[in-house]
Amino acid sequence: MRLLLYIRLIGMRSFLTILFIAISPILAGGQNLKLVSVGISANAYRGDLSRSLDKWSNVFHLGFKLNANKKLNGNFNLGVGFITGDNLNYEFDNGEVPAPNPNRFFRTPLFMLNYELNYNLLEWKKIKFYISQGIGLLRINPQDQFFNDLQDQPETRAQNETFSNITLLLPTQVGLIYLFKNNFGLSFQVGMINSLTDYLDNIADWGTKKGNDNIFATRFSFHIPIGQNTNTQ
Repeated sequence: MRLLLYIRLIGMRSFLTILFIAISPILAGGQNLKLVSVGISANAYRGDLSRSLDKWSNVFHLGFKLNANKKLNGNFNLGVGFITGDNLNYEFDNGEVPAPNPNRFFRTPLFMLNYELNYNLLEWKKIKFYISQGIGLLRINPQDQFFNDLQDQPETRAQNETFSNITLLLPTQVGLIYLFKNNFGLSFQVGMINSLTDYLDNIADWGTKKGNDNIFATRFSFHIPIGQNTNTQ
């Protein structure tokens, strides 16, 4: 039901366009190289409790890449990890009595499932430089320093303020990949994991930063071939 709600929000035409782009590498036909990817990323949150990318944490990734030997290729990505941030001096004064008491620390477990469409801009000595745009779903669960769910602590937010723990995810990244002769490979990519929520840190109405929270991520991956590259570009 939540997926149907998101489809309505972005519009059926936009959803079908995104779906067509996602499956276009599959429909391209011909021989293609498929890769299973395992990786780890370093992630820094940016939001109301931190704007300087000073808190880093890890997310572990499992992926499946289609048409890796073609200019236009796709990658399904599963990520599990967490982000964290704090500002022990954070205050929000709107004149209310009693004064607002937002959380000053958070640790948010992440579960993300997304599709990334990659385009190889150029190739130099078997190193391919690419740009990537993705779309997917992100599940969040902000916690305090004692691992208690902040979503169950309404006193940390404005009166009657609630949020969903599932949101859309729009990762925009650039990277490079190197494939050896046996089609095993290594890659590195960097970019912004753009969320469509302001609640990665449990703070929105009592926040001082405009716009949604997001994540800066750098990912290293190792790729294992499960197909044969017989049609390189």
